[in-house]
This record gives sequence, structure tokens and C-alpha cells, in this order.
Amino acid sequence: MEVIRQFYEDAPISIAVPESLRHKRLEVILLLQDPPASEATGDLKCLLAAMPNVGEDADFARQPDYGRGEMAWDS
Repeated sequence: MEVIRQFYEDAPISIAVPESLRHKRLEVILLLQDPPASEATGDLKCLLAAMPNVGEDADFARQPDYGRGEMAWDS
């Protein structure tokens, strides 16, 4: 297996495949090394903080559960 590891400081629009690897089965993996500082970290706290403040609290309140009540059987 031939492995080529290439780092780009500024990624180009297209990446050329070496002649020796053309027309062969190939796996390409792109990993972002340093995420931009403007993006959220992705944790739950940031996700919840980013949610818009819409609706009333009563809209999201849990409805009361009174159970099924009396069971009536057909006999």
C-alpha cells in the first residue's frame, strides 16, 4: 500500500491525483486540522445557547397525565 500524506496551509480548489495512483482503487480522506474560530465548538451547551428565544414557556410545558381512568370491558 502506498500512502501519500499532504498538508495544505491554504487548500486549492482542486487536488491533483499523482499519475501512479490514477485508474486504481483509491480512498481519499479530508480532515480539517484547525476549525475556524468563528464556528461553535459543537458541545451541547453551545448548541442550547444558540437556540432562538421563541414561544412561551407554557408552549413547551409537559401536559398533565391523568392516566387511563376506569377500564370498561365489553362482556
